[in-house]
Amino acid sequence: MRKLISVAFILSAFIIVRGQTPVGSWSDHLRYNSFINVAAGSKEVFASNGSSLMVFDKESIQLRKLSRINGLAETGISTIAWSEEYNCLVIAYTSTNVDLIRDYTIFNIPDISRKYIAGRKEINRIRISGKYAYLACSFGIVVIDIVKREIYDTWKPGTDSENNEVWDIAFGNGNIYTATDEGVFYSDPGRSGLSYFGNWQKMNSLPEPIKKYSGVVFSGNKVYANYSGVTGDSLFSIGPGISLFTYSPGQFNRSLDPAPDGFIVSSGIIRYFDENGNLRKSISHYGFGDPDSYQTAADNSDLYIADLSWGLVQVRNMTNSRALTLAGPVSNNAINISSVSGKTIICSGGVDASWNNLWNPLNLSVFEDNKWTLFSTDSLSDPMRSVIDPVDKNHFFVSTWGKGLLEFRNDAVVNQFTEKNSPLQTIIPGQPFVRICGMAMDRDRNLWITQTEVPGSIKILKPDGTWIVNPVTINAPTIGDIIITRTDKKWIVLPRGQGLFVLDDKKTPEYFDDDVYKKITVTTSDNEIISYVSCIAEDLDGNIWVGTDQGPVIYYNPDKIFDSDIKAFRIKIPRNDGSGLADFMLGTETITSIAVDGANRKWVGTLSSGSYLLTQDGTAQITSFNENNSPIFSNSVVSVAVDGKTGDVWFATTRGVISYRGEAISGLERFTDVYAFPNPVREDFTGNVTITGLMKDTRIKITDISGNLVYSTVSDGGQATWDLTTYNGRRVATGVYLAFCASSNGSSSCVIKILVVN
Repeated sequence: MRKLISVAFILSAFIIVRGQTPVGSWSDHLRYNSFINVAAGSKEVFASNGSSLMVFDKESIQLRKLSRINGLAETGISTIAWSEEYNCLVIAYTSTNVDLIRDYTIFNIPDISRKYIAGRKEINRIRISGKYAYLACSFGIVVIDIVKREIYDTWKPGTDSENNEVWDIAFGNGNIYTATDEGVFYSDPGRSGLSYFGNWQKMNSLPEPIKKYSGVVFSGNKVYANYSGVTGDSLFSIGPGISLFTYSPGQFNRSLDPAPDGFIVSSGIIRYFDENGNLRKSISHYGFGDPDSYQTAADNSDLYIADLSWGLVQVRNMTNSRALTLAGPVSNNAINISSVSGKTIICSGGVDASWNNLWNPLNLSVFEDNKWTLFSTDSLSDPMRSVIDPVDKNHFFVSTWGKGLLEFRNDAVVNQFTEKNSPLQTIIPGQPFVRICGMAMDRDRNLWITQTEVPGSIKILKPDGTWIVNPVTINAPTIGDIIITRTDKKWIVLPRGQGLFVLDDKKTPEYFDDDVYKKITVTTSDNEIISYVSCIAEDLDGNIWVGTDQGPVIYYNPDKIFDSDIKAFRIKIPRNDGSGLADFMLGTETITSIAVDGANRKWVGTLSSGSYLLTQDGTAQITSFNENNSPIFSNSVVSVAVDGKTGDVWFATTRGVISYRGEAISGLERFTDVYAFPNPVREDFTGNVTITGLMKDTRIKITDISGNLVYSTVSDGGQATWDLTTYNGRRVATGVYLAFCASSNGSSSCVIKILVVN
């Protein structure tokens, strides 16, 4: 088992007083130590991890992020290219959307993504020549005019009118050369009518002339074409004549790229050939590890390598190597997030739709105090959930779908519980199928866990290390998440259409005779049956919110679940159009996750429309986040978590993890270290001032120094915001303002000063 890797970093954007990021701001949490594309300019180098970009400033020797938060159109990036002449970065997305970035301004060209094209629609590579960007696509070549920021033409190299996938493009001897699924084609790029396949010539003298060639580069009056073989790639040189240039069994050339006085082949190792085809430099070891290169860009005597294992590797003067990375999670994949008191744990595991193992390596990412602690090992797999000990944040547990239960202390695994050292059971004797999903810790720090497909579906690990096995066996093929309510009831999600299971152990987990339990089919107040249940949460009023494939439902008197056949309520929103009809809140959405913030509002994640913030009672939408109106990476949200201490809302999407600084934090029992941020407020600040450290439902009145009332509000949990305007909507003048804070019952109060500079 590998050791934990701890990486510390300082957040580069929006750091202000006390390290607080402004309410309403976003932070991306993507992996920045693994890259697949690179483009080098004279001042900056851009590296793509497939989700976002890392930018290396050569002059300041600084790294920064470039993602949807900074204005990129999307998250999935297929390839990039740089035009030094026009100071322009061209970004192609997996959706075939395109961005041009010139002078820090982003221009979007959505034409390709909007156009219907039969079959696959992808952009494989971008090459720049003059003012044009040439996109090698699955259906031909798209030419973009960089200056006019528009599509100039679409070309079709091939032997007939059918789409021929183009993998790469090169320029030389006045020709454009294309590597395609049907061989290598070339033509004069100035020739008219290149949208017609008959205006392209084919290199029929190549070995296997009608097979796939995945790369092409021009150097020293020769064309080099890469043939994609089964046992390895063959690189052929063309002109004059054709000869096999390189071939090694098991070696596959990922990218051919032009370089000063030669070209570079990236195939795990890096080979730099001069214009005569002589090997100038070969890199098979960095000094700190073996390369796993995907693409290499040359800049004078330096190389910049997009490496899958080491990040962006700079090789200075062809000799000295160093890895350039930014701290982030170990993986962009995430199935679950838990966040408590400033500590966030991301589990990058998962199961398929039938809850079978994916056998993903166990990857955990822990974020605390602006520092990432990463854990990764191939010996364990499929982490599912994490639970942080409320008494000791350095103590937490992780469930796995097959490898049992992991206990962590101080960033190290101290125990792995399986069938060999605990009552946990495997579904196949002698095989690694100790499947655990749900976990929850009660007020006595007993850890309750759910097991699937074994007798005794609920196990309990006590703080002293001993175990309790509850004898109840839940009749369901899969047993999912568990929550423990404030009245100590255990509610369990039964996925795959099985509903819910509720257990009341009468606060005697070791005594079973008084246990009461019940399997529930979710039935609404309209007597509709909803079979599919995906998630569950208890709000601050003790109501149980359940996520289904027909929106959220609510149990308002959950403690009566054993006394009567109580119904779940669906929230109805009147249309107010005179019809007298109403619609169910999010009634057409599949809910994937529900989290409750410090103001008792509900953050709801959905399968296909992003995330929604609902009021306390769920009758109104406060806001929504999707790909069209926010930086969120995907409309498919897997997990949502709210940190009651910081107000951060974490979203695990199918394209990575992102967080949003929410307005609400958990209300405190008393005023504790109350302060405002930013403070002072500078003239260029355009956001909201946040007052934190408050009690729940604190009444706040803000006055100028003369006592004139400027603004009043009630806190969201333990936090409140002010948009720096008065009641007439105008920004306040320069001066000192007083915020008078009083508890809801008037028993406690405090005053803070806020300096505003305009």
